[in-house]
Amino acid sequence: MTTSRPKGPPAILAAAILLAGALPASRGAEPAGDRGGLHIPPGRTITFNHTLSDAKGYRWDIQNYGTVYQGTNYAYSNGLYLYVHGANFYAGTGWANKAGDEVEIGPWNWQNQVHVHRRIKVYKDVPLARWLDIFENTSAGDVTVAVRVYTYTRANIQRVATSTGKSAFGPKDWALVTHSPSGNNPPALLHVVCGKHAKLRPRVQLQQAYVNVYYDLVVPRGKTAILCYFESQDFSFDGHVNALRRFSPQRYLRDLPAAVRKLIVNFADAAGGLPEDISFERQESADTVILRSGDPIYGTIGNDAFAIDALFGKLTVPAARVLGMSGESALDEKVRVVLTDGQVVCGRLSGQRLRLTLPAGGTLQIPFERISQWSYRISKSRPEDVPFAGPFITLRSGDHLALAGESVKLTFQTRHGTVDLDGAHLLSLELDNPGHSVHRAVFRNGSRLAGFVGPKTIGAQLRLGLPLEVPREMVRRLVFAAEEEETLHVARAALTNGDELLGELVEAELAMETEYGPIHVKPTTVKAISLSQTHQGQGVLHLWDGSVLRGQMKQDEFTFQITPGPRLKLSLGHCVEIVRSHALPPQIIIDKVNRLVARLGAESYKDRQEATEALVKLGGGIVPLLRKHLHSKDPEVRQRVEDIIEKLGGWKDAAPPAAVYPHGPRFMRVCRPQ
Repeated sequence: MTTSRPKGPPAILAAAILLAGALPASRGAEPAGDRGGLHIPPGRTITFNHTLSDAKGYRWDIQNYGTVYQGTNYAYSNGLYLYVHGANFYAGTGWANKAGDEVEIGPWNWQNQVHVHRRIKVYKDVPLARWLDIFENTSAGDVTVAVRVYTYTRANIQRVATSTGKSAFGPKDWALVTHSPSGNNPPALLHVVCGKHAKLRPRVQLQQAYVNVYYDLVVPRGKTAILCYFESQDFSFDGHVNALRRFSPQRYLRDLPAAVRKLIVNFADAAGGLPEDISFERQESADTVILRSGDPIYGTIGNDAFAIDALFGKLTVPAARVLGMSGESALDEKVRVVLTDGQVVCGRLSGQRLRLTLPAGGTLQIPFERISQWSYRISKSRPEDVPFAGPFITLRSGDHLALAGESVKLTFQTRHGTVDLDGAHLLSLELDNPGHSVHRAVFRNGSRLAGFVGPKTIGAQLRLGLPLEVPREMVRRLVFAAEEEETLHVARAALTNGDELLGELVEAELAMETEYGPIHVKPTTVKAISLSQTHQGQGVLHLWDGSVLRGQMKQDEFTFQITPGPRLKLSLGHCVEIVRSHALPPQIIIDKVNRLVARLGAESYKDRQEATEALVKLGGGIVPLLRKHLHSKDPEVRQRVEDIIEKLGGWKDAAPPAAVYPHGPRFMRVCRPQ
């Protein structure tokens, strides 16, 4: 929920914000001050270059352009330049917060219309840095800002991976990893340019040593909008790819007040428990009323309860459970009542008035239809941030209602069959997909699956104590959890419609007819399966030891278990690839590795050395087996296992890239695993 703490006379703010938020824009070039947490409070002045280090010691040397000068081992040759309509952001003033992990640079003025500040935070607990580019519109009208953020690496980019697993950034991508190897051995770079479900998404172009990111940003008159980006350095390219799959932006935005998170326009659902279009001006010193005329009045609200004629029945809510209200329309007298647990109830308050006692004395009786919005002061019982208290159902009527327990029973009709949905496995169900005719289930482990929600009438028990029964067409979304869970997945299935499933490949064996005879392998020994999109059933198997087998798959479908989630039958024609993060050797090799590892701690140096050499000869496919011995109680075993993994290149993720097919099955070719 958006809130602010004005230092002087409070600004008059609208109740609903669609794109940019409700923090007032600065009107001059004075130090930014706090203004509800939008800026770092003026403190210790910094000089440039100003160097910070993240949790793993990677270097972030910040210039007065808000750029990274070199980073670690010349990972950058000036990174994250900000251009507005071709003009380069530059400010000679910068200051740091008390903790010393965040700096702010600015203001910089673009054509007397937009004031720009850059906030850069380098995290002390993870290898990550965050940019907040703050655009404050001080003009008399709305401003469309052409933003370009570009990074220049010291050497040409030679390796790329995007969040969808492709080598080129597409419309569904939200992040990418790049590597520009050179003699300085620079780390790879992770660039997170928007949220996974963001409405404002950039265009990304890669050219030689340049990463260009373009945004078309609209900042309404007198309002503020923020663009957010994350950057990370890591010597392991594949380590970055794994981090990308688990990246949760909400975790790294929690240090910001809800009022500031609400202004970030390229990340969705960053502010927690309230819908995006709910915003109040709240103070710590007084309750706030803003009339439809725009006049603010401050005092103490004295109502004991509010009777609401809602869509699902008549409801009386005690004042202690209410944060405030916003008026829908002066004509139909509808209001949106916001509760302390994040619920929003849309209805009418016929015949009621708001009682407001003024500090100077006297009590006003204000008809609700004359009020644009009102809210209680910030307090311990009515905090600034509204935590997630779901699950929630959001209706097209404007209601955002909490559901009781497992009261919703849903099915999901997919092209892989119809399954029952369990809210304990789900992040959300999106029924409002512009441009798409299907609904989408988003699972807590990150899986995404298209289909149709059933039944046609959705019923649930509300936490407010009343039942709800509405046509499916009235539902915009159901939200079951605040964010995805960071889990390690054994397999990732990429499907032809863009869906991605994370879980387990559940098959007793995989059978393929190759040019040289049939083969049968256990799924646990497979790193990846790539399927032809032009020849049904033609595939490529990448095995644990680097072997590549091509041929015709014997089965027509794969059984895939989303963990946790439903089990699906995936037609081979619907699959692009299935990649497994940890392929294991056959049992006979596992037993041999265990015997050899036991000899690494032998009394005889000769036995230890022979066991070491024998393990190295088995190749990189045994690395997943060796990793569990890194915690051995025997220091000799630990050291030798570390040395063997190093020799086998096992500190890198060995998952192969996607296969590339020309026109015929005999000519399928595939990039070998790294």
